[in-house]
Amino acid sequence: MKKLTASLLVLVLSSSVAVANAQQKKSDSATQTKEIEGVVVTALGIKREKKALGYASQEIKGDIISDAGQTNAVSALSGNVAGVQVTAPSSMGGSTRITMRGISSVTGENRPLIVVDGVPLDNSNVNSDDTQRGAGGRDYGDASFDINPDDIESVTVLKGGPAAALYGSRAGNGAIIYTTKSAKKGKTEVQFNTGVSFESIYIRPKLQNQYGGGLESALPTATINGQTYNITDFGTDESWGPKYNPNLYYLGWNSFDPEFPNEYMKLKQWVAPKKDVDDFFRVGTTFTNNFSVSKSFENTNVRLSYTNTKINGIVPNSEIKKDNFSMNVSSKLSDRLKADAVFNYVHTAGFNRPEQGYGDNSLAQKFYQWGQRQLDFTELKDYKLPNGMQRSWNRTSWSDGTPNFSDNPYWTIYENTSEDTRDRFFGNAGLTYNLSKKVYLAGKVYGDTYSQTISSRVAIGSAALPEFNLQKRNNSEFNYEGRIHYNDNFGDFSLNTFAGFNIMDRKLSVLEGNSVGGLIIPGLYNLSNSVEQAKATNLSRHSSVRSLFGSVSLGYKDYLFLEATGRNDWFSMLNDDQFYPSVTGSFVFSKVLKTDWLSFGKIRAGWSRIAGGSDPYIRGTYATIGTPFGGDPIYSMPTTKGEPMIKPEIKTTKEIGLEASFFKNRLGFDVTYYDVKTTDLIIPLPVDPSTGYGFQRINAGEMTNKGIEAMVNVTPIKSSDFSWDITWNFTKNKNKLVELQGNLQNYILTNAPFRVQLAAQVGYSYGVILGTDFVYDTNGNKVVDANGFYKASEIKPLGSVLPDYNMGFRNSFKYKNFALSFLIDIQKGGKYFSTTHMWGMYSGMLEETALGGNREAGVILPGVKEDGTANDIKLDAPTWGGTYYNTVDAQNVFDASYIKLRDLTISYDLPKSLIGNTLQGVRISAFGRNLFAWNLAFKGIDPENTSYGSGNVQGLEGGSLPSTRMYGINVNFKF
Repeated sequence: MKKLTASLLVLVLSSSVAVANAQQKKSDSATQTKEIEGVVVTALGIKREKKALGYASQEIKGDIISDAGQTNAVSALSGNVAGVQVTAPSSMGGSTRITMRGISSVTGENRPLIVVDGVPLDNSNVNSDDTQRGAGGRDYGDASFDINPDDIESVTVLKGGPAAALYGSRAGNGAIIYTTKSAKKGKTEVQFNTGVSFESIYIRPKLQNQYGGGLESALPTATINGQTYNITDFGTDESWGPKYNPNLYYLGWNSFDPEFPNEYMKLKQWVAPKKDVDDFFRVGTTFTNNFSVSKSFENTNVRLSYTNTKINGIVPNSEIKKDNFSMNVSSKLSDRLKADAVFNYVHTAGFNRPEQGYGDNSLAQKFYQWGQRQLDFTELKDYKLPNGMQRSWNRTSWSDGTPNFSDNPYWTIYENTSEDTRDRFFGNAGLTYNLSKKVYLAGKVYGDTYSQTISSRVAIGSAALPEFNLQKRNNSEFNYEGRIHYNDNFGDFSLNTFAGFNIMDRKLSVLEGNSVGGLIIPGLYNLSNSVEQAKATNLSRHSSVRSLFGSVSLGYKDYLFLEATGRNDWFSMLNDDQFYPSVTGSFVFSKVLKTDWLSFGKIRAGWSRIAGGSDPYIRGTYATIGTPFGGDPIYSMPTTKGEPMIKPEIKTTKEIGLEASFFKNRLGFDVTYYDVKTTDLIIPLPVDPSTGYGFQRINAGEMTNKGIEAMVNVTPIKSSDFSWDITWNFTKNKNKLVELQGNLQNYILTNAPFRVQLAAQVGYSYGVILGTDFVYDTNGNKVVDANGFYKASEIKPLGSVLPDYNMGFRNSFKYKNFALSFLIDIQKGGKYFSTTHMWGMYSGMLEETALGGNREAGVILPGVKEDGTANDIKLDAPTWGGTYYNTVDAQNVFDASYIKLRDLTISYDLPKSLIGNTLQGVRISAFGRNLFAWNLAFKGIDPENTSYGSGNVQGLEGGSLPSTRMYGINVNFKF
């Protein structure tokens, strides 16, 4: 058998791309077909032959994730998988939003199930409602951040109901299955992987650099000790002040503290700062070290792995530390009995994750929305007086240093900090017993449990009320599963079948404490330091599901396959049970045609019906307990009434797909069309307040998703020394809310800070931004009113946050020991609302507000008056800037399209002549992520940075820190 040592075999089946060393005879078509078809991990962790699958799935190798220096195993999927939309903000450890085949629920869960080695992994997002809508808060990320990219062997994405139906309601949006590395039989391997990456600010709002702070074109004056000085309007946080002039001198914010003699009563020039906003940020670093040992004994395979990750964010005094320890063991106890177990422990500790959105401690709000542009950040570093009180540039007056609106940014990052820790254990243990060659039993226990503590503080001396908040969260889920499998062949027929049960038990408890009325003693952060009695709340939830499931797959002559699955769930929180069926079929037509040019071809189709999950206590109506008043407890009914007869949402999926590869796998494609309908949507229906409630939960409405997923693989060049592989992913989904209930036309998801709403509106795609638009005349001209302001329309849809399509292009080259890979990630369409643009224009901060250095000339808005004549009404610059708020919201709504160089990786395997016999191999890799972005509608905001959580609220930018680009190096040693 000829060995093609440098060749790459592109495996195309079930939307999967695998790269492997090929060892085959060109004439051996049976071997070739077997290698093309391969196996993939499917629902419940069961390995299946690709040719038999009648649904869409896609597999990517763990190297794609680890080689690009990824620290988040979910965000790494962006651009790599057809049918998947990933929103991955570049905030430190921030939330990653992932959806597959659109949005199916108005108020429910729209993210896929995350599974690691069979463990359904909790992926909770604890961000507050205010954080997610851009109103201020810290992004603590998702629990999936605990997955270690260095341990990933492969990822299988089950995109729709037919693929994931065996998981029941929790996988109604598909499933992402991570399989971790294990020891290989007959091999012993020791690896050490070390890497460092650097992160720098990239996309951020451009600020004007020609005018300073204030509201007037001349500096105000103050008489101090009998002498008159120019000062600034300290209490104002806008920049409509005088134009910079080196001959103009003034007393700055830091000129009135005698404790700082070098600055006290010293005049300074009215000029642009030498150290500006960009100088506040630092180069972030990420250090990753992984050590793993794999050992194969006679009947036992063991792999141990430890990874240490330390992330220093771009904001000073912020970091995340993470320790991952894993153990993977399998052992053949006898000829019939096998045991295996996977154990993971993760400790994650975050310190001072930056606040985002429109909040008191949001740096982005102070840097890009409100402020004075003459501030020098070198001077701001002296943020504290000797007595511990703050020195803020935003003084109440020259004689009163109390902060008016804004804290000194260095006070914010060093005094108003937060901490979060999470300790997590997850894994599985099981036995497999072969009753015969055709029948075997499998039993496993899957566990996922963690405790999380989050605290935040606002120091005495801050502009906001001092406070201390503490939250402790405990979450656990255990699944007990047993299956019996029967596999056989009857002449031309093959049978693969199994049946089993699952018992799921889930618990959640949350304890939260908040100070009330401020803090007493500076620097003491304890609930007992509250001015008034601290408020404590707690909640607990316990739910369980009992399930029976089964699957039957029938094959004929290895080219016709029919599969049916069923699962029935009995819920602790619902009165009725639910049944989830699916039927799929596939026809491998290449087995019939048997032509040289067709390497593989299959047509497939599938149908499924899955009920969406719901909260444990959604049917009940429970009183809420408020903060005691005058020592007396307060009880009230909730605003939304539960419905005892509420039913789960029903999601029906139909899909059909075609996949083929040609010319010995040099060209391949996989195309899927799907039609998804969700009915019995759970929505809070507005009711008459006289009932005692504002809303009542009901089942009503319908939402649809129709779309195409496509992937193309091409190998233009393949020789013994050089190969070139191209992969193209494309996803286009059309979402529509067909109906809510009766005359109800929209459901408001949330409000953005100050302006616009996010809604589900009948007849439109989910996530509609509602606000005012321009008023146009019959010729399409914008109309202005008698004041020269643009006229605003009634509240109307301004676009959906959902994109028109996503696609990704990956090119991979290999020349001898060199390899190069890069991914272009593209999104077209979608909208977002920018609070930063609205207030940055209002306050004179953004570059456009300088009007090219000629604010004095004023502005005439392009358009016509109501009588149709050309507009000639001149607005002064501050008035013009003010029109971006409270008039036409469409001025602050932008297209969310982008083109990104998502990742670039270059690697080199050192030749054996250099490393000797001590090492099996050494690979040096250089990588970059998010290196460039093009086609941005608003150059100052990355459309991905308009997300502050992974829930349904998206596209409301309240105040985002700059997006970042990352570059680094990694070295892998194999012993």
